[in-house]
Amino acid sequence: MTGALKALRRELESRVKAEAVERDGDGRAVIGMTVRDDREFLSDLSEDARPLISSDVAEFIERGAMRYAPKESLCLHVYSDCIDEREKEVYRGAIGEYYRLQYKQEVRDLSRNLFITLAMTLAGVVALVITLLAAYFLDNAIVSEILDIAAWVFLWEAVDQFFLERSVMRLRRNRCLAFIDMRVVFYPKTTPQA
Repeated sequence: MTGALKALRRELESRVKAEAVERDGDGRAVIGMTVRDDREFLSDLSEDARPLISSDVAEFIERGAMRYAPKESLCLHVYSDCIDEREKEVYRGAIGEYYRLQYKQEVRDLSRNLFITLAMTLAGVVALVITLLAAYFLDNAIVSEILDIAAWVFLWEAVDQFFLERSVMRLRRNRCLAFIDMRVVFYPKTTPQA
């Protein structure tokens, strides 16, 4: 059984490596999207009359971009016979606005992460100082050990926040930048992919 799973994994990995990345004329990685009915392309909710794409459209775009590096330049090819010229501009703007809002959230999350990291580091250092003082003045091993454990928990949380979670946040921020910069090109659905 294990041998069959390893063989399947190797076969799937070789297929993934063999897949050619479709690129446009400027070298941007292409995400293809076919829209049969555009009634659900925009979200019903928006702020200040600036339309946003629906969560389904955003999920499709993000899933299509998963196979590319976060900083990869992207191009979205939308194939549809139901989108008119006015809607094309609205949809381009809605995609850009959606990811500008996402980018702003990622920047706020990075700032909050830095604050939490600093707070946890400070709490860990203070707890270590209190541990040393308690060990010196109280001569109570149990209290000293509890404070020592608390200090290391705070310090580990600071390391986790800064080095692990922050790197994921940076990747998401870079992905948002790639989506903001993404070129959106519309084609008739009846035309073969260009």
